[in-house]
Amino acid sequence: MENLLGKLRRENKERGKRLNIADRRLLSDMTGYMKTLKVCDYDVELALKSIIRDGLRSYSRKKSLQTIVGDDYHKYCDELCKNMRPASAKELVLSRGVTVIYAVALMYIVRLIDVLVGGGNFIREPVEISLGYLAGTAAILIGTLIIYIYFSKVLKGTSDKMSTNQTIGIGVVLILIVAAAYAGVYFWSNIHLFNVLWWIPAAILIIIYVVFRIMYIQQENQLAKEA
Repeated sequence: MENLLGKLRRENKERGKRLNIADRRLLSDMTGYMKTLKVCDYDVELALKSIIRDGLRSYSRKKSLQTIVGDDYHKYCDELCKNMRPASAKELVLSRGVTVIYAVALMYIVRLIDVLVGGGNFIREPVEISLGYLAGTAAILIGTLIIYIYFSKVLKGTSDKMSTNQTIGIGVVLILIVAAAYAGVYFWSNIHLFNVLWWIPAAILIIIYVVFRIMYIQQENQLAKEA
């Protein structure tokens, strides 16, 4: 299946490498900021394509992308996003869903490694799933969501750099996430829920990922053709 959004992203990535270091950093900041505005992913990549093109052309005039964007890239991005299509609920669910699947898969891999470290063999024996493991996984997922929301608010601010209070806030959130995950594992690991063959969760995660991925590509292809 052709992935029009993926193709455009790869093209932008290759073109973006031709920008100087400062302009690449600015482009990364602009990309992150536009993604917090919940606009269509394909429209964001189209805008980035134009930004990169203008930045490269500016070099022939002894200028840079910074001179085009100005001192406030938030304002520049806001103007660009006015003409973009807002991200639909379906697009947001599909794109965020893929990220959640990655996170759950990572936590499951950690569980399998934990079995090996404990002297077990998950290939020959069923994997034990405890309340502590599920609680720790939930803590990591919820914490990741909180950090995402926090960073989104930071990116929407007027400053290009995080303040001391914001940096401390991120540190506190990370400590709370680790503490919550550790507490769940420490206090509830002895509460057995069920055993499962190792390949069953892996197969389920792969199937869900493929379904989400196909639906997301179809959604973005439709938006690309309508652009």
